[in-house]
Amino acid sequence: MTNILKVEFLKTKHSVVRLLVWLLPVIAVLMMTAVFWDNQYLVQLMMGQWSYFWLNMSIGLLVGLSTYYQKQATKFREILTSPQDLLSYEIGRILHGIIQACIMSVIFIVLMICVLFIFSSTEEIGLMICSVIGILLASLWLVPFYSWLVRITNLYFALGIGFLGSILAMFLSRTTWSMWWPFDWGMLLNNLWIKGDFVFGSWSLVICGLILGIILSIFSAYSFKKQ
Repeated sequence: MTNILKVEFLKTKHSVVRLLVWLLPVIAVLMMTAVFWDNQYLVQLMMGQWSYFWLNMSIGLLVGLSTYYQKQATKFREILTSPQDLLSYEIGRILHGIIQACIMSVIFIVLMICVLFIFSSTEEIGLMICSVIGILLASLWLVPFYSWLVRITNLYFALGIGFLGSILAMFLSRTTWSMWWPFDWGMLLNNLWIKGDFVFGSWSLVICGLILGIILSIFSAYSFKKQ
């Protein structure tokens, strides 16, 4: 598995993917700051946007581009014809995507701390950090989801599905249906944790996100193995 991760990191060494890992959180924060800078709930609004839209689309773009480049270059022939276990290879690709999502979340945390100090916001740093971590955990299922979807369709279709998922999450966020819509889990958790409400309902979102991520990872891996 370590060797697979090394290979995945090398594949992105000279590509735009590695740059986007750092650039996407910066773009997100700058754009949201430009929109919400005069709102007293600046940080809460930015966290909400990150939870249901920016993290979703950023993961989709990174995982999608990594899969797209390899799909266009070799159509996975070098993997499909190698002695490497295909199930392990796909799990390695998913872990690579998870690491990228973690790096983006860390960068977002650092930028949000800067926003807190610059705009003298009243939100607690500890709660904000916990919320970003919770959003990440509840959204990790997106990595195997996009890895599978881009591989069987294409990058643009996958990003379109992700965009529609986020838009629908926005409309469902104030209804009872939001609990059943995975794209909404990050937002629901953020609304609780940013206020310090670490209740069982919020932890259940983390658990559901992790379980769904495991299920989708196994599904994507077996799908690739059968390819």
